[in-house]
Parts: sequence; C-alpha cells; structure tokens
Amino acid sequence: MRFMSTRMTLILNVFYELFGFISLLFQSRAALVAENIFLRKQLALYEERKVKPHRACNLTRYIMVMLANLFDWKNALVIVQPDTFIKWHRNKGI
Repeated sequence: MRFMSTRMTLILNVFYELFGFISLLFQSRAALVAENIFLRKQLALYEERKVKPHRACNLTRYIMVMLANLFDWKNALVIVQPDTFIKWHRNKGI
C-alpha cells in the first residue's frame, strides 16, 4: 500500500509541475519577469537567513535539469551549488 501511495504522489507531482510549466506558456513576458524577480527575492531572503534547505527529491532534480536546458542556469543558482547541479545533470536528476 505504501508503494501505491508513493507512486500516486509522484504522478500527482509530475502533473502539478507539468501544469505549472504549461501555464507559464500563457503568461505575458512582464508577468514572467515579475515572478522571476519575486522568486529570486525570496531565495535571497532564504540565503540571507542561512536556513539549510531540505534535500531535493529525484523529481525536483530531474525537472531542474530539464529546465536548465532552456536557459543559462549558472547565473540562476542560489541555493544549489554548481558542482551539485552538474552531478545531477550527469545522473539525469537521479
């Protein structure tokens, strides 16, 4: 039963992330820029307070690796260290 619950959670997370990505396609450029600035500000506050982030799950790693193919990711890393991200990329997020 636990396996089914984990599998269902994974499937729901994939659909959630996919829906989020598709919804971004319909936002205006200004809205995307504003959201990006908003998220970066939150990350700056998170980093400023020296809060240790939780370990990323395999799905999160995979999604970040796939998204990194769409832009210059090196300047966007705030919490994840570049060496860690490169390792994820080599392992395809797993």
